[in-house]
Amino acid sequence: MKKYNDNIDMIITATGRIEYLNLLIHSIDKYTEYPYKIYIVTDIRNEVEQKFFDSLNQMYIERDDIFILKSKNTDTRMGNEGWVNTPVDGRRVGLASIFKSIAYETGIENSNGKYVCLLDYDVVFLNKWTEHIIPLTENHFFVSAMWRGDLNIARDQFFIYERKKFDDVGLIPDCSIGDTTGNVTHFAQNNNLPFYICENSSTHGDMSLRDRHILNLVNGEQIFINDIPFLYHYGRGSARETKLYERWIKVVGNYLEINE
Repeated sequence: MKKYNDNIDMIITATGRIEYLNLLIHSIDKYTEYPYKIYIVTDIRNEVEQKFFDSLNQMYIERDDIFILKSKNTDTRMGNEGWVNTPVDGRRVGLASIFKSIAYETGIENSNGKYVCLLDYDVVFLNKWTEHIIPLTENHFFVSAMWRGDLNIARDQFFIYERKKFDDVGLIPDCSIGDTTGNVTHFAQNNNLPFYICENSSTHGDMSLRDRHILNLVNGEQIFINDIPFLYHYGRGSARETKLYERWIKVVGNYLEINE
């Protein structure tokens, strides 16, 4: 029987704008009350990406719980350079979604924690969360921050599960149906396995919860567990615009008390 380390493997795909990563890791350190390791996965297909990889290694050189991994993605195109069809349902998705799922797979294959937690680059923890979320993984196939109603799949901005449950059925989250984690959502639905979607303020959640946002930001969604706000996701458009990126650094840095 395969043995797993008693920790959460946080798997993050990184593509640039390093302060997103810095703030996320700071929030993990501050609010995660369960043993964890962090796996940062990035492409290395050109000189720019190699320099980014090297800078990550240098930044976290003193951390023995952070591992910088090269994604096994071999496609030389950039994530914004095209679209492809998902292999099962044929939906058109951006290359970035495919590359992210490959990076997640790289992190999963190179870690061995009892729990796997996929994290988007532009999220941040807001409060302590493990005491509420970990027990849910015992009776659910997975726990996800949000639902995507148009595709009928769980989203991957925060997605956590017990590794053994997926290993037992030979399953790794990928982009074969709909988008990233679509395959595991369909597997759960087809096999009547319960899963848990957190309360959230997204367009497919409860937008009235936006009145309870902690961070003073126009964009993004806040995620709740047991009525406690524990995670904030900024969103694709925000991640790409420099002014909004700078706003994120300022607001989140103040919240985490690291801008003083």
